[in-house]
Amino acid sequence: MSNIEFLTSLYFINTLVLIGLISRSIIKKSPRFFLKFFFISILACTLIGSALKGFMGISEFSNRQILANTMLFIWCIKSISSYRSIKVILLSNFLEALRGEIASKNIFRIFRLILKISLFQFICFSSFISTNYLSGASHLNYLDLLGLVICLLGITLELISEKQLRSLSFKKTRVISTGPWAVSRHPNLIGIFMFFLGMQIIAFSAISSLWSIFGFLLIAFILFQNILPKIEKNLLSKFTEYKTYSETVPKIFYFK
Repeated sequence: MSNIEFLTSLYFINTLVLIGLISRSIIKKSPRFFLKFFFISILACTLIGSALKGFMGISEFSNRQILANTMLFIWCIKSISSYRSIKVILLSNFLEALRGEIASKNIFRIFRLILKISLFQFICFSSFISTNYLSGASHLNYLDLLGLVICLLGITLELISEKQLRSLSFKKTRVISTGPWAVSRHPNLIGIFMFFLGMQIIAFSAISSLWSIFGFLLIAFILFQNILPKIEKNLLSKFTEYKTYSETVPKIFYFK
């Protein structure tokens, strides 16, 4: 099985899982189910890819592949109960277009929309996809360990940031200015970026994986040029104290 055949197979598997999630949401007459489990499709895709790789005898399983899939499993399970506001911003245009096509009962356009969002998701997670084809030598090298450390730091930063966000319901203020929020207005987004950066570093040790860098660059663009500005706009319009906070704390580390 060639690289193209492998990627095409996984792409359609990812698409089928998304169709299942959307169908379930249509039955429930709410996008919540789709939003909640949006990233599960890519997890199913990579796990099936691992099984397909073993069945077709493409290459032996390696520690790098196990490491990448374990990190993805942890992140995707975490995504079920988090990232709600981020997923709403990320998928708002898609959901709006989907509602229109469902209302007009245009099956062809609905399927085309799902193919587009599946491709978008597939490219973003290309570092995981590449480690499930030709993952390289079985043993882990220093680059893998560096990537793992960055991944874990990213997840830890996300967890700390989200824990502080959840504590807002018990406080009068709607702005956090302690912990990681004292040095960045969006430490949770930085945590996500670090996770995918670590995975990209791990993916570099796989064979013929250089193409996956486009997925990482797309992730970075979406986080800091799409999601971040929209979050900033929403917070400035909702909370008057956020303007004062934004004047003292940078968006990302020392960048204004």
